[in-house]
Parts: sequence; structure tokens; C-alpha cells
Amino acid sequence: MATFCRNLSHSGVMLSRLPSGTIDCLRLHPCLSRIVVATLNAGNPGLHKASLHTATPLAHYRNTDFEDKAPSKIGRVNLVAPNWLKYNDIVYPPSEEGDPPRPAEICHSRFQIKYATKKLWYIAAMIRGMSIDEALQQLSFHKRKGAAHLKEVLEEAQEMAVKEHNVEFKSNLWICDSFVTKGVVVKGYRKHIKGRYGIIHYRYSNFFVRLREGRPPQHYYTPDKTGNQKLEEYIKEQRARRIQLGL
Repeated sequence: MATFCRNLSHSGVMLSRLPSGTIDCLRLHPCLSRIVVATLNAGNPGLHKASLHTATPLAHYRNTDFEDKAPSKIGRVNLVAPNWLKYNDIVYPPSEEGDPPRPAEICHSRFQIKYATKKLWYIAAMIRGMSIDEALQQLSFHKRKGAAHLKEVLEEAQEMAVKEHNVEFKSNLWICDSFVTKGVVVKGYRKHIKGRYGIIHYRYSNFFVRLREGRPPQHYYTPDKTGNQKLEEYIKEQRARRIQLGL
């Protein structure tokens, strides 16, 4: 890394001349981007560090092949869900007469959230089965920082439900599915004494959510059986016993 930064300062390479893949890699790597910005600023005082802002990895990215489309992938890293959003395009056959109306379903996701997957899972599991208003209220006062990301995704999905899926009331929605997956992991290193170093993992996560129209169910998970129910099952099993190979 030191050789890379030294070559940048000696050769006077400008940020605009760097390949697009290098710039995207620097945006995804906060530690490396800070070192490169400091090195380039030393050789070029007019360069502003906002061009390598790490909070929004693709704020300055432009897809020159398709100007009207946002980039969906950089290398092997997915920026949008390749298959999850296809559920929004399903067209069901007309309902038979007398069948209950089919509730609307809205699928939404956000990829490469700068937050650990194991920490984000607790928040995603908490809001399952809640109404949209209750989930937004709980996320507003949650102590974990990742709750702010999930709140933004839910607000985007709620807006999609009204504008694109003909949902009449935006409050008439509940969280049907909510889960997270592991995103890209960028590795860095931290210097230690006597030439040693330690590995730092910058972890990213992907969040998926499905909203369904209507009121939430009374029990999202199967409730535990009561003592009377367990006793009835035990008596039923005992009465159903049979002697094998008997008359």
C-alpha cells in the first residue's frame, strides 16, 4: 500500500485519471481511500476529499453504457437484488367468483449496507409480523445504529406500495418477511509493533423485506402449547398405542 501511495505522489496522477474500477474499490474501502486522499492532497492541494466519499460508495459513479440505468453490479459484487425484485412483476390469474381478494405484496431490498450482518439480523427479526406503522415507530427509537437503514428501506417500500402497487392506504401494510444476508467483506490491515500487523474486516450486509396488504396476524410464529394441550396430546398418544404383531 505504501508503494502504491508513493507512486501516486511521485507520478502526479490525478484522481480523474484513475480507472473506474480503482475508484469504486477505494470507495468501498474506507481505510485505503483515506490514505490515497491524503497522498493525493500532498501532491495536489486543489483535490477535494469529497470525490472519494466513503459514506455513499456510488455517489459519483456514472454508467457510460446505459446513462438511464443505475449500475447493478461492480465486478462480482451485486448492488441490487438480482431475483428478489422479480416478485413484484408476477401477474396472477383472475380470482374465481367467491374467492377472497388477493392482498398486494411489495418486495424491496437494499444491498451493501455498511453494517455487520449478525448485528443487523437482530433488528430484522424484531420487526417481523409488525404493522408498518409499529415497525417504523420501533425503529425510530431502537438503540442500534442499523435501525436507521432499515427504517429508510421500509419507507421506500411503503411509498412503492402506494405509487406502483395500487395500495389505497399506506398504513394498511405489515411486515411479511424480513431477513438479511452477508454482503461483501473488504479486508484491511492495522500496523502493530515490531513489523506485525492485524487484519481488519469491513463487513457489508444485504437487507430484504416483503410487505403485505392487510392487518398483521395475531401470532406470526406458532405459539407455544399450553399445559392442557400437551396433556391432551399425551393422552391421545397413549390411547393410540398398539401391540406389534398382536391379535
